[in-house]
Amino acid sequence: MTQLQHLFALGGPTMWAIAGLAVLGACLFFERLFAIVGLAGQLHDTERQLRETALRGSLADLVPVCRAAPGGMAPVLLRGVEAALRRAPRDEVLAEMARDARRLNLRLKRGLGLLATLGTMAPFVGLFGTVLGIMEALRAIGKAGSGGLDVVATGVSEALVTTAAGILVAVVMVVLHQVLRGQLLRAVLEVQVLVEDAADQFARVAPAASLAGPALAPVGSVAPGGFGLAAHGAPAAAASGAPTAGREEPLHAAG
Repeated sequence: MTQLQHLFALGGPTMWAIAGLAVLGACLFFERLFAIVGLAGQLHDTERQLRETALRGSLADLVPVCRAAPGGMAPVLLRGVEAALRRAPRDEVLAEMARDARRLNLRLKRGLGLLATLGTMAPFVGLFGTVLGIMEALRAIGKAGSGGLDVVATGVSEALVTTAAGILVAVVMVVLHQVLRGQLLRAVLEVQVLVEDAADQFARVAPAASLAGPALAPVGSVAPGGFGLAAHGAPAAAASGAPTAGREEPLHAAG
């Protein structure tokens, strides 16, 4: 029997509950950590691509970069493209993207509260094991009619082992929570920086006429032929049949 198996045998069923909390907390921590750390690195690449594309292209060239953004950033950036197409000022573009970015931040924080809850529960589960161990020791004393060390050893061992395990798991959970919280704050800051930088790029690049057509059709809020342009790129005035410059109307002499 290994040392770990011996501890589980001494701790009784409460040890399995504490071990379950530890495994659940560890799985949650690593899942969130890999997702958040990976997102922070990908946001750097997206920010670089936006800057490089904005320097040599138009707003139409920025659309594929926005659609390929990772971690739920694509709807946030496309919201800014829609605002830029409406010739909105930079502050309005930033405000529209910031609303969607706050929803993304809420999704990033998923699991952080559960990890804190697991860390809070662990010492209380250990305390529950302490109570069970003391009850076992008292039961053994009642059966034996005396209180020697060999009588209460099993119950006291269960109480001490579960107490120590609960405290240990709680301390580890608190450390993991703080590490994850630090990484989350970094990711939220990266999202904010990307949103602000994207607003600058969208406000600086002039909207291309081709975006009035099918380029942004999947976004859902840009109507074909809008923004003063007809569906095939012709001026709206010509498409509606209005008189154009240089066309002379026939003159009729009065009767």
